[in-house]
Amino acid sequence: MLINEIVEFCNSEYRNADTTHLCHDCNHPSECSGSCKICLEQVHYPSKYPNGKKDYDCENMINFYVCDYINKYASEMLYLLRKSEKLKEIEEYHILSIGCGAAPDLMAFEQYAHEADDIKDIRYFGVDVNPRWRMIHDRIMAYNSIFINHVEFDYKDAIKYFNEESIIDTNVIVLQYVISHFYNTGQIGIVRQFFSDLIKNVVETRKKDDPFIIIINDVNSCNRGRNFFEDLVEALKSHNYHGRCECYYFDYRIKNDFQKYGEKHPSNDTLFDLSEYDLEIYEPWRDCSSAQMLIEIE
Repeated sequence: MLINEIVEFCNSEYRNADTTHLCHDCNHPSECSGSCKICLEQVHYPSKYPNGKKDYDCENMINFYVCDYINKYASEMLYLLRKSEKLKEIEEYHILSIGCGAAPDLMAFEQYAHEADDIKDIRYFGVDVNPRWRMIHDRIMAYNSIFINHVEFDYKDAIKYFNEESIIDTNVIVLQYVISHFYNTGQIGIVRQFFSDLIKNVVETRKKDDPFIIIINDVNSCNRGRNFFEDLVEALKSHNYHGRCECYYFDYRIKNDFQKYGEKHPSNDTLFDLSEYDLEIYEPWRDCSSAQMLIEIE
């Protein structure tokens, strides 16, 4: 499976790199701790670390990130895919993944297709502003699968991209940890315009005979942008798009009722067995923790 291919690659790259002390040509904005785990925390919680790392701008950190997070993110996505009825009606998946990173959503789709009774092709277009993902994307594009028919990546700012460009024939949009990234990078104020551009340049040019699915998977906190999920639903309604909208959450360290976002998933457990790769040095996530929205447009 694709997730095994990428984890094996990133684990090998990280273990064979000089990661026992500071990376060569370290680009940390202040003082690097020498720990990719700490650098990742700085990226994910910028308000807590104002002088810390701001982005995934180091290959060692990216390889570490994949081994730490990929099972969590791909599992969260797979739990949600299994909830969709309309997804079963689509004959060929044309997926647009915004802020795709290492493409955990594609890994989830491959597993979902593997579990189905019939073989359906997956065509995947990932957009990410960070070209450092290219080393992983090259491996993904070289990967052979009976389910994954075509994969393409583009390295552009999604906000500008969908303000200027149209994507035709999409039937699935994935926003995975994108809204929280807007929040972390001080761009949350333009998320409503981003939604409007996405509707104009992707939803309105969709495959007309297919159902249309929008998937949001992100941090379960209104302090990190979850309150903007509903804005996308309202933007769709204002353009006369209607359908089913369901919310889900994982019962992971829930601190208040606001985090009980819709229906609770039956388990938090990650779904992919990666035990053969000896990932303990990364202390990988073993629980899912996100909030999710599934929008199915008629």
